[in-house]
Amino acid sequence: MNKEEVEKTKIEVARKKHQDSIKYMYFSRYLMIRYVVTIFFFTNLMWLIISASYGSVVGMILALAMGIYSAVASFEQLSKMHNRKRDIPITRIYLYVQMAFNVVLAVLIFTPVCKTIFPFAINNDVQYFLLALLLVGILLVALCEYRIRQIIKNKDRYYRVIETFKKHQQ
Repeated sequence: MNKEEVEKTKIEVARKKHQDSIKYMYFSRYLMIRYVVTIFFFTNLMWLIISASYGSVVGMILALAMGIYSAVASFEQLSKMHNRKRDIPITRIYLYVQMAFNVVLAVLIFTPVCKTIFPFAINNDVQYFLLALLLVGILLVALCEYRIRQIIKNKDRYYRVIETFKKHQQ
């Protein structure tokens, strides 16, 4: 290889690195949302396991349904690596369903139905702990929705960084 070919190869490698960096930056815009969906997935999985150990069919069905839905939302998040569309409709619907689910469960937690859904909630301390978890979940969904709206409007911090990075190719 002569010097000219080496320089051309270096330029091409630098261009490819720059394009890959931009792709990873776009993917990183959704990082918080991916973490929250993952938290919900594992929370629902834990609820499924505990419900199974107590033999609560209702708890298992509800936990399994929400766990599957969170897995579907997680797969949509993975598609963001190759898809630059800003909206994530499946994840947004999942988050709204999770929020409604948490609200309903928070209302039911101090009713007799609670023993069917959460057979492990044996005293008020456990019920208050579950209520706190459900309220934290509602807050996380609200934060995610805010973040998604920022991304859709291109008003998030990552977008400004990406635009600046695009202008300064290394």
